[in-house]
Amino acid sequence: MFFPIKAPYTVSADIVKYSGDAFNRHPDPLYLLQKKHELDTIGHDLTATAEDALPLVHMMGRYCGLNNATDIRSIALACEEDLAILHKGNLVSICFCFPSGFVPARKLGESFFGLHLPVADGDNLRASSEKVAGIISKDGAMFRRHVWTVTSLPGLSQHPAYQRPVAKGIGDLYFRTETQTTVGMAGDCCLFFVKVDMHPLSLVWEEQSKRELLLESINSMTASTLEYKNLQRVKEILNSHG
Repeated sequence: MFFPIKAPYTVSADIVKYSGDAFNRHPDPLYLLQKKHELDTIGHDLTATAEDALPLVHMMGRYCGLNNATDIRSIALACEEDLAILHKGNLVSICFCFPSGFVPARKLGESFFGLHLPVADGDNLRASSEKVAGIISKDGAMFRRHVWTVTSLPGLSQHPAYQRPVAKGIGDLYFRTETQTTVGMAGDCCLFFVKVDMHPLSLVWEEQSKRELLLESINSMTASTLEYKNLQRVKEILNSHG
């Protein structure tokens, strides 16, 4: 299990150069089935493409080895990862089957800056957004970033339509990570891949070093970050079991 937690907790554009595969070339069929389920049930919320972005969608299809793909939905259904395309720093196509508490289709057309407007304590991230958008869009550039949270909602999707169960203890919580990989393409374009992983929090909690780091990180969060990430109750539970 990958464990990308740092303490104290900070909100920043902590991207690092990367040189591996942007996506899993041998996807787990269970991921693909879950993606199809999400698209079949609330698909109108999960995917959108600007009318003039179809050539970029075709480019992403070719990058993923799907030369005949005509829309981002079909590409996403062949990959474990959620997908998006930025052009000149703006979101022009997206298919996020497993969003982290937002409605993906509503983000279409937003700038890289705008995409991070709701992030609590994200002034540094927003201040660097234009620079970061330029860096990740350089032809041939690859970067990776990790995001984590703890949630009571066990599914890969954290879409706001799904009601979060009330957690009473460690056994009701799940450790969620996102591995975000960007690939810069010609024409000021960036392909965006997001791999979501979920594990019972008990698997983290049984290891002392991980338990201590998680507690240190969550206890260092500001009130606004705890509210934004919906971690107030989680913090109470973790400290009562720490």
